[in-house]
Amino acid sequence: MRGIRRACLTGALLWLFSHGPLVALLSLPDHRAPWLALLALGVVLTVSAVAVRPLLGGPLHLSRPAALAMAAVVPLSGLAVTPFLDPELWRTYANWWPGLTQVLVAALVMRRHRLAALVAEGASALVLGACLLSSDLPDRDVDFAALNQPAIVWFTASLGVRLLFDRTARDVARFEADAGRSVAARAGAEARERSARQRRADLEHSVVPLLRRVVETRPDDWPALSRSALAVERRLRDDLRARDLLDEVVRTALREARDRGCEVDVVDDRGPAQTGQDFTAELRAVLAPVLTACGTARVTLRLPPGGRLATLSVDGSRREAESVADVLRAARHAGPRLDVTSDLQVDDLGGSLWVELRPR
Repeated sequence: MRGIRRACLTGALLWLFSHGPLVALLSLPDHRAPWLALLALGVVLTVSAVAVRPLLGGPLHLSRPAALAMAAVVPLSGLAVTPFLDPELWRTYANWWPGLTQVLVAALVMRRHRLAALVAEGASALVLGACLLSSDLPDRDVDFAALNQPAIVWFTASLGVRLLFDRTARDVARFEADAGRSVAARAGAEARERSARQRRADLEHSVVPLLRRVVETRPDDWPALSRSALAVERRLRDDLRARDLLDEVVRTALREARDRGCEVDVVDDRGPAQTGQDFTAELRAVLAPVLTACGTARVTLRLPPGGRLATLSVDGSRREAESVADVLRAARHAGPRLDVTSDLQVDDLGGSLWVELRPR
């Protein structure tokens, strides 16, 4: 795309600063007010250079007053040139403005000011028509058509190119949207596959041995067996209720937190179409250090339906709540793409922290 832009810029500059100005300067002896022709040439070149700035990476947007001012340059340059030439020279390069000003018209169309470009062409046609009506040329209708040929060609061509660019932009946007959905679907499929593998691993390494222990255990071992069963149940429940929030780091942090006696619930109530992978990745990056800092507090992370918000609650001692708040504050200053709103309540008996996390 940059190569196309540079090619367009090169062509525009070659036309602006070589052919057009050259023929205008060579025809100055035929002009009855050469200073006026030079002024018109300078204005056309300056405004045209401003009009094609987007080719250099400038903004495409152009205000309506600026567009109308650019459009006015087209007929005004005609008033500064054609009336001061002999009618026999109107269909020669001495009457340079109908062609050279078309760069302005094309730029207006490409910058989404078709009406201003059409007004410029209509006003220039009126200038040419008035000059022809005041002359005694024999075939004024033929001359009128010939003099307006650059306007017809440039306006229709630039309009076609603009429509082609718009259609291409829509096609590219649709392709990117399809590609994004494909990536999301592939990521979801990979997550489901990872989850299935994890469940199989849990069944093979945790549930099956646990069932064997149930068969072989003695009554004195039931308390330890109950704790083991509860740990397995929590891991399976995490995978079923919050698959997207789990990776190896978060799983390790969950296991370590529960081994310390921390009660942790991780719940993802979003629908499949509401899952934002970037937001989920940012939540995983925050959840792991929170679990490391929570001590033995009760922690609940929930993603409600909608997919644009996550809530985190921590109930425990004052030190535990403050430690989690410090972790979130450090993570926010480190620059994750999350907006973090928190409410910390502490007293001598304990502490609680309520947090809302939103994608920026």
